[in-house]
Amino acid sequence: MKVGLIRGAYLSQFEMQTYEHLLPEVQLEAYHIRINRFPVDDIHVPIRRMHSIDDPITMVSSKLGFYFNLFLQATCGLDYYHFGLLNALADKDIAHTMETFNAFSYQALQAKRRYGTKLVVTVWENRPYAAERFAAKRRMKYEVIQGADLFLAMTPRAARCLTLEGADERKTKVLPMGINLKRFRPRAKPIEWMKRFGLHEEEFIILSVAALLWEKGVHEILHAFKQLTLDYPHRRLRLVYAGSGGEKEPLQDLARRIGLQEHVSFLKFPYEEIHYAYNMADIFVLASAPRKGWLEQFGYVLAEALASGTPIVTTLSGSIPEVVGDAAMLVPPSDFLALRDAMNDLILNPEKSEELSQKGRAWAEKHYDSQKNALKIRKAYEELF
Repeated sequence: MKVGLIRGAYLSQFEMQTYEHLLPEVQLEAYHIRINRFPVDDIHVPIRRMHSIDDPITMVSSKLGFYFNLFLQATCGLDYYHFGLLNALADKDIAHTMETFNAFSYQALQAKRRYGTKLVVTVWENRPYAAERFAAKRRMKYEVIQGADLFLAMTPRAARCLTLEGADERKTKVLPMGINLKRFRPRAKPIEWMKRFGLHEEEFIILSVAALLWEKGVHEILHAFKQLTLDYPHRRLRLVYAGSGGEKEPLQDLARRIGLQEHVSFLKFPYEEIHYAYNMADIFVLASAPRKGWLEQFGYVLAEALASGTPIVTTLSGSIPEVVGDAAMLVPPSDFLALRDAMNDLILNPEKSEELSQKGRAWAEKHYDSQKNALKIRKAYEELF
């Protein structure tokens, strides 16, 4: 069986770690464009970079390329169009794309019409009627919805959105991506590793692994942490942000102004070592909040923290409640006091932290085992024939 994985600007190691288990029985080839938003060096699936309309502009400036793709989206719906994709899919049994509204998903539909290729669409989008502002984009989206052979929804919420948009429920399976449960697992605190980053064994560490963006609730986390330092003036508390983004400087400035510069760290961990970060943390927090045009769709970091047995405090936002089940503490978004209360509850009740740790690992083993989920994907492929 030959499968083309079409990912536009979104080919990632996070997703491909599940598909790697399909090799070599399934012959995979992944396609992406120059402006890809994630590093691809550690992906073991064969990769082919395609040219796209924005290439000349992206070579000058990735930011300009991003805005040019927005222009293409508004005018003709051909943002992230892959030159040569139709020919590349000529010998494939399955064209497996991502999201119904992407131009490359419409290209995969053209491959189905020309070659009889089966069309599979992974769906993360958890807002119904998304990406329908422009007529050309909307038309292509609904042709893909009607023409696809299979939808793999990452969450039940994403599946319900597909149903609202007219997708055939019989063609929809809820099947999340997985992670390496041997790598992400409970361990003792990695003391020597922590020392490399100036972190100490006696510190109570609150970890946030997320892009430093407003919608990730990074300011609310800092506000909640400030309250905790007032509640526990004699305890060594540390907040670790692991990520980058436009809110980094404002957060650093605020931490200085409110006297937390010695208690807040902004670190960048190599992804091949990120599992140790979860093991060092006493609490993991993801405080995502809705913004116009976006809801938290999944949160790979939640699956990684669950598998690592790290107690989680997160928000009732987007698909998060479905991703964590009863294995995390859930609070309203944009509410720093609720975040503080939940984290304080875990500080005061170590037995509750231990309970969440065990529940988290069990939930991850049930839902996010990359090897098991790869077998489910393969079975779904085979059922198309």
